[in-house]
Amino acid sequence: MAEREHHKTKRTHYTIVLVPNEDAAQSRNFRFVPWQLALIAALAVVCVIGLFVGALVYTPLGAWLSIPNPELENRYGREFVALNNRMANMMSQLLELRTYNAMLRNALGDKGRPDTSALRREALRAEAARDDMQSAQGTDLRYASTPAGGLQSIPRQELTPTTAFPALFPTEGYVTRGFEPDRGHFGLDIAGKVGTPIRAAADGYVVFAGWTLQDGNIIIVSHTGGFLTFYKHNHALMKNAGMFVRRGESVAVLGNTGESSLGPHVHFEVWKDGSPRDPALYLLNPNS
Repeated sequence: MAEREHHKTKRTHYTIVLVPNEDAAQSRNFRFVPWQLALIAALAVVCVIGLFVGALVYTPLGAWLSIPNPELENRYGREFVALNNRMANMMSQLLELRTYNAMLRNALGDKGRPDTSALRREALRAEAARDDMQSAQGTDLRYASTPAGGLQSIPRQELTPTTAFPALFPTEGYVTRGFEPDRGHFGLDIAGKVGTPIRAAADGYVVFAGWTLQDGNIIIVSHTGGFLTFYKHNHALMKNAGMFVRRGESVAVLGNTGESSLGPHVHFEVWKDGSPRDPALYLLNPNS
């Protein structure tokens, strides 16, 4: 009787034995009762379902399986729109930076890889400079007796929206050479005394202030409307990149630096949207 009751109350156990292939003596036994096995199985099923649902929501698996899911579609739609907007802004900024960099490099004479046409242009420019030096020794120089303030320029009363960039003459002196783009001369040469102040032609920010082998000490000012002004061959610079300057404020002093300089002068250029323009079209006549 007692033995029968003992068998009735005896529990059923299940044993899992793990036996290593290398050494059977190191086997391990794990004993479970039925309810423990059921609990482990239930937890395993819940974990698998949770991992699957998470993969559908938070990975591209849901899109690959084409499972309709409004929440998933809304989430990825919002993220796609935001990402697309960020990419558009980045591309716009990159394009603007590339354009501005190309404009500066082009204006500074950096054409990238050298080619024969560029070398020919430089040769013509050097030849033209020698011709001008020889002419300067005689009386044929076109601008030899033209004061800086006497060059044809825009009277104040004739300013129109098309001349929205009136500029001051950058220094006192005489214009010895004008705008000759076909000969590689993209500005005015204004001769003067070394140390004469060079003034900003208009309000703007200094975007470059430094030295180049060809043009010596050079300063570049960026203005509204896509304008840049260049002041080359200076004896010294008075402003640094990033500074804001007012029209008429001194930015450098006249000098004779750089390999292309043929005497004390400032080479003054005006560029608009990446192209050189005749400075005389934008200079104010101080006497008008």
